[in-house]
Amino acid sequence: MDDQTRSEILKTIPYGFYLTSVVGSDGEVNGFTTCWVSQVSFEPQQVVVAVRKDQHTHDLIEQGGVFSLNFLDTDQEDLARKFTQPLQPDNGTIADSTHSMGETGPRSSTRRSPTWSIG
Repeated sequence: MDDQTRSEILKTIPYGFYLTSVVGSDGEVNGFTTCWVSQVSFEPQQVVVAVRKDQHTHDLIEQGGVFSLNFLDTDQEDLARKFTQPLQPDNGTIADSTHSMGETGPRSSTRRSPTWSIG
């Protein structure tokens, strides 16, 4: 199979744009763009997200134990692109975007995780 045909076939695989948001045990907030997400269970409702082990965000997930998955629309590509680079907090924002903390996790062990808004 030639490269062009392979490329066209691979483009038919459905995927979305997501921001995976995390907060470490010390309250540090961070996030990254991901497109590899899959539902693994209906009961309990669970998803799996690909996270590189050598990334700082992986360490924050390990520390905090939770993450949130923010679904992006196709017109939010600029926002997704911002979260592909290393991020530094700046006056309560990250990548010029504000966040709010929401509840996440099983009802018996609810924790807080950031949700992003365009800022």
